[in-house]
Amino acid sequence: MSAPLPATAESIATQPTTLRSHLVLVRMGLMLAGILIPAFGLPVLIGACLLLSEGNLAWGGGLLLLGLLMLAAAWPLLRRSMLPVLATLTPAALRLEPRDRSVAYGLAPAEYPLGDFTGFGEILSQGGSHIKLYRANGPMLQLADRPKRGISAAEANLPGLVDALSLSEAMQGQVADAGAPAESLHRPNFYQSGLGRALAWLCYALMALGVVLLLVPGVEWTVSLRLFTFTALYLGLYRRNQKTDDSAAPAEAK
Repeated sequence: MSAPLPATAESIATQPTTLRSHLVLVRMGLMLAGILIPAFGLPVLIGACLLLSEGNLAWGGGLLLLGLLMLAAAWPLLRRSMLPVLATLTPAALRLEPRDRSVAYGLAPAEYPLGDFTGFGEILSQGGSHIKLYRANGPMLQLADRPKRGISAAEANLPGLVDALSLSEAMQGQVADAGAPAESLHRPNFYQSGLGRALAWLCYALMALGVVLLLVPGVEWTVSLRLFTFTALYLGLYRRNQKTDDSAAPAEAK
């Protein structure tokens, strides 16, 4: 089994082995539908239970059926929103080949010339990196690391395997070598934008307010707990995604 390649554009670009990565093709429209439908379905079920408890069988039964159908529709949408692919990076193009359920859903292999890519962005999460590939002649591609537990033993041993972020950095290096302005390739994510930084400072201020409220007589400690919880969630994502500035620097410096 080939050892994982270092996650820097210079070291990856010098490797003779073709780079491959096990990813999922993220389709945000379907993903949002799969998330929002249960969010609306649960209140519908609660309303159905209340109506049934009051003896309103017609409306209660109808809402119960509607809520159950909404919940049942969410899982297939989520599965179709993240389709497994094998990404192969060559000197000329990025090739995406369907794997597992992507084949059953009819996803066709696709090849994208490197010259078509005009920008690269990323968002880091607990489940792995999400990379955004901006194109001149088509919609943006969003790809994410595929969970290792879903990869077969045979495909887990392919040569030249890298993660999503390393693949993106290598692509940036190749596109820059082909003449694209290196400084324009990296697209900051939301957490690296001015608004993202402003929200981070607001979270710091709210955390400080939470500390002060702990000392105020008559104010429940749960108020401060809520402030700490929500601000900590955002600041965790903010700090994690700020680190991608360092990973993008080598590609921009080429």
